[in-house]
Amino acid sequence: MSNNSIQKADFVFIGMGAANCLLVLKMHEHGLLSKKKLAIIEHNSKAICERNFCFWSTEEELLKLKLEKLVSSKWQQIKVGARNYQTITPLSYHHIRGIDLHDKVTQLLKEQDVSYYNELFDSKPLVKPKSFVINLKDTTIEASKVFDSRPPNYNVVENNQSHLLQSFYGWEISAPDYNFDTSTMVMMDFDIPQNNYCQFMYILPFTKNSALFEVTRFGKEKITKDEAKTILIDYLAKFGFSYQIIEEEKGLIPMSSCEITKANYGENWVVTGANANMVKPTTGYAFHNMATDATNHVAAMVNQQPFVREKDFTRFKYYDSLLLKILEETPQHGKKIFQNLFHHISINNVLSFLNEKSSFTKELYIFSKLPILIFLRVACKDLFSRCVKLSPAYLAFIITIVSLFFYALHLDSFLWILLGIGFLSVGLSHGAVDYLTDKVIHTKAQFVKYIVTYLIKGTLLGLLWIFIPDLALIVFLAFSAWHFGEADFREWNHKQGFSSFIWGGIVLFTILFYHQEETIAVLQHIKGLHVQHLIESLSVNQLFIGKLVLLFFSLLFAAYNRSKLMLLTLCYLLLSTMLSLILSFGIYFVMQHSLHGWRHLKNDLKTNSYNLFLKALPFSLGGVFIFLTFMFLNNKDYIGIFFIILSCISMPHIFSMHNFYASSSKK
Repeated sequence: MSNNSIQKADFVFIGMGAANCLLVLKMHEHGLLSKKKLAIIEHNSKAICERNFCFWSTEEELLKLKLEKLVSSKWQQIKVGARNYQTITPLSYHHIRGIDLHDKVTQLLKEQDVSYYNELFDSKPLVKPKSFVINLKDTTIEASKVFDSRPPNYNVVENNQSHLLQSFYGWEISAPDYNFDTSTMVMMDFDIPQNNYCQFMYILPFTKNSALFEVTRFGKEKITKDEAKTILIDYLAKFGFSYQIIEEEKGLIPMSSCEITKANYGENWVVTGANANMVKPTTGYAFHNMATDATNHVAAMVNQQPFVREKDFTRFKYYDSLLLKILEETPQHGKKIFQNLFHHISINNVLSFLNEKSSFTKELYIFSKLPILIFLRVACKDLFSRCVKLSPAYLAFIITIVSLFFYALHLDSFLWILLGIGFLSVGLSHGAVDYLTDKVIHTKAQFVKYIVTYLIKGTLLGLLWIFIPDLALIVFLAFSAWHFGEADFREWNHKQGFSSFIWGGIVLFTILFYHQEETIAVLQHIKGLHVQHLIESLSVNQLFIGKLVLLFFSLLFAAYNRSKLMLLTLCYLLLSTMLSLILSFGIYFVMQHSLHGWRHLKNDLKTNSYNLFLKALPFSLGGVFIFLTFMFLNNKDYIGIFFIILSCISMPHIFSMHNFYASSSKK
């Protein structure tokens, strides 16, 4: 703590934008500021005075929020582009001047015990059990409750997220020789240059001779003052009247589908405004949300109840994320989307939709009038991005459910195509880059030596299959269990060792034991093998008890490790017992095991999927050739031979990945 003087306060307001001003009004209305010590930290008190706030609501909502005395203008008719104006009754579009809100708050605060601090606070508080300590330049404030309206900090933008800006610049003009229609405001006029952005004009007629003309841009870069001036001059020239600029307005509002980074200082440190998700990402409208939020918060304070905002993901956030992605990637489509929206849908339905109060059936109708292919393209990319971010165990679970659905409809071919694509893309490829995991390969001679050693490891297992097939099977299954467990435990940040081997065994034997008839059928094609007779000799009751014991032990193991992902894996493995052996194993191998290995390779080798796939391609093609050869072999034991070849290819891969994981752990 600094050596500055310590000032006590009941409430601290960091920033006095619209959110905290509305909160102060509502707290004053309910007498919550009476006999309280207040502290206001604001480095730019004039900022709110240069703003205009607009929102639509019914008169009843306006009276409930007690904002009617602040409204300077209102309109019940809205014009969008070339379409005739539409009446929005029972709604009105209200306008509040920032300076009026500022002056009202300033006036009522004269009656309170307030200390003002004209500086920027951008650090963290010291959190005590019942208070917060805020260190300023020359003062230290200790307060029991803080309302923080500083601008939000957003998380890093991910593939399916967007972070744009709504920037605007406008003139309030006086035109003595022109008669504005004060009953109608212009919400969006796209008859201005788009300049590779989504841009429109916004017009608020205040009196017969004065109006606000404002250029708004949705885009990655904010509109400059010079760009906006050029558009304003050209646009106003169409009216043919002379005018004087009374004042200018400019602003910047984030349009983001990213999560806001929030520090949790406890329930008495309350974020407000944009930092509290009060800004609708696709429109920038926030005033009505902030007024409602202030009302709800003060009601909770009056009733001495905790204030909790809804955090659930809604479909409207999803709609916003799709539109923002379109505006980010193809801003030229913005004009078409908004024009279609307002041309085909009544203005009241549009406002209800933008206010997130529409029904799902109405939303379906709205989307039917929009360029659906544009949204479908972005929706598909979004779905892919979300699936990529999912834990492979969740993805495997989803694929299992989908597989059961198609299996029931006798659409097995779809499943084979899906798994085939997965196997050729990551299943085969994640083992075809083993040479990249050996850090000692720098020359052609070293590469040749590596390949020879690799083939020798596979050949040794092949010889074991020839002379002692039962031992070869046991060795291969044991090493496979070790390998599967190692990859899963690495992904889940569990400690490697005997536990990972046990987990791999659980996975492998759940698949094989619950498909015992198909497992026996495969083993019968391997010459000299006798272990399948042991399984064949088991009675129905013995098989049932064995499955029950395996299930019980598996659940205990997952519970002991406190792993939801283990339980999820067991869940879809059991569900996949209703599928064939190959499909069941394929879902785990491709959707979970191979994706785990692929992720680990990408991260450690510091490359992307495309480059890794290219480096795997020569060896992947060799593997494809081997598989195709055995698929077309006219040999009654080709399944057994195929299994043996697969095991011989897999064995050196298992050792390579173990060495890779060991070296990665050391780093």
